Amino acid sequence: MPETCDICNTPDSMSPLLETSLLGITTAWVHQCKSCGFRQIRPRLDRETLSLIYPGDYFHSERDFGYRDFSRQAQRSLRIAYFLSRKMQRPLPPKARLLEIGCALGFLLHALEKYTSWRVQGLDVSPFASYFAGKMYGVPVECGTLEEARFPDRHFDFIIQKDLLEHVTHPREHMMESNRILKSGGYLWLITPNGEANIRPLQHAARKIRDAGMDALPLLGQGHLSFFSRNHLMRLFSETGFDCISMRNISIRRGLRALGYLPRGNRSFSTICRKDISLPAKANKGAVKEDGFEKLYEQIARDIKRRYSPIRSRPFYFHQRRLLQSIGRLPGWATIGLDFECLLRKR
Repeated sequence: MPETCDICNTPDSMSPLLETSLLGITTAWVHQCKSCGFRQIRPRLDRETLSLIYPGDYFHSERDFGYRDFSRQAQRSLRIAYFLSRKMQRPLPPKARLLEIGCALGFLLHALEKYTSWRVQGLDVSPFASYFAGKMYGVPVECGTLEEARFPDRHFDFIIQKDLLEHVTHPREHMMESNRILKSGGYLWLITPNGEANIRPLQHAARKIRDAGMDALPLLGQGHLSFFSRNHLMRLFSETGFDCISMRNISIRRGLRALGYLPRGNRSFSTICRKDISLPAKANKGAVKEDGFEKLYEQIARDIKRRYSPIRSRPFYFHQRRLLQSIGRLPGWATIGLDFECLLRKR
């Protein structure tokens, strides 16, 4: 069967747009749909390649790429949970079932347990994430993808997908599965990048490489596989059974820099020489196996404790930060920010 576009379902409509290096460990082509303009890595990555991109040491602070800011994120999650719990307290029942897909080390789930009586559960493709969340916080986290988990129909009241949709290989199927496991009238809170703000730095780097005559590729360092515009997201949500209750464009200053409307300062464009791209070598370098989880666990726990600040855990600080961040938030129609923040409801 011919491959179709995940947004408009047009068969055989994806054509090559830009060659890049995905996380510096493999080459990949961003394709663009001739019909709707949606951009995505094609061919889609298989399960084996995904496991190499997100290995056990994805959370190691000394790796060249991956989730390197874990200790800072622990306290940030308290602030996110504080406002999210206040926002969703009224529409959700007191004992709501909550699933966070792509929960990483369980920071947000643990923080939500502090502010709510919701029954929280996590899902992540990293075995270490499951190990860490269970041992550190006692939060149940299953290892695998949403499609592999096979949760019961209409099982959850609320689903969180923060910085996840851009990483899944089949976004339409993923959203349909999310709809299946949500109760009628259930909610999905989702944050995903503005695709144009993701693509333009790659295109800028590609032009610099071409002008310099370098044997290199622009580096796609975040591992994103799909690049959504606002219209793409709205169509995807609607056709997979969701109503978009609210959409905001966030991180405006960073978005303007990525789009080229503000100077990028001293930040240089990211490239990698072709000779340095090696999937097996990069994937196995410093890999953490299950018997090495304890050492990495202890390191992350120490970093979290070292970075902890009592002031940054207080509600008055949360409100102060929220006030400052409100400057960088605009309605969803303003597509100049770095990310889209969406609240969806199942029909």
